[in-house]
Amino acid sequence: QAMMEYLMTYGLALLVILVVLAILVAVVLPSLRGQEQCTFSQAGFSCNQRTHSIVATSGTNVTHLVFQLDNGKGRDVILNRTLCTSAPAGNVVRDVVTSRGTATAVSMVAGANHNFDVTCLDENGNPLVLPPNSNFKGTLAITYNYRDEVAGAPPRLDVATVAGTVQQ
Repeated sequence: QAMMEYLMTYGLALLVILVVLAILVAVVLPSLRGQEQCTFSQAGFSCNQRTHSIVATSGTNVTHLVFQLDNGKGRDVILNRTLCTSAPAGNVVRDVVTSRGTATAVSMVAGANHNFDVTCLDENGNPLVLPPNSNFKGTLAITYNYRDEVAGAPPRLDVATVAGTVQQ
């Protein structure tokens, strides 16, 4: 009997609280997606001037990184290879980019930009498969040489931490 009196007295207030909580969950949870990020470890290159996208190919969910690379190095560069991987930046070394990266052979004058669409790989070198609306955190690695360097100079490596939500 006491419980029935309690429900009759406070039932409407409990119902209002439940409705408010449900609305908060419906509004807040979608906004808790990962922060969009593309940040290089060294000064010079940037990929945040225009929003980058992490895209899952329709049907296969193979993940691609679509981005605009800006050359702020102050010198002309020749990009040799690009690699998008789910591996942490500390695990990406020049030999990995040379063996698994996509050949680019793009020449960029100082201040120029270029658009890229790179297939992302998992830590084993296989195409990364992520469903839409999942979070991606990984590394974008670029090997390059300055145009005025001595012929045969080893390529330089620059890495960026990339994070965001996978889109369809």
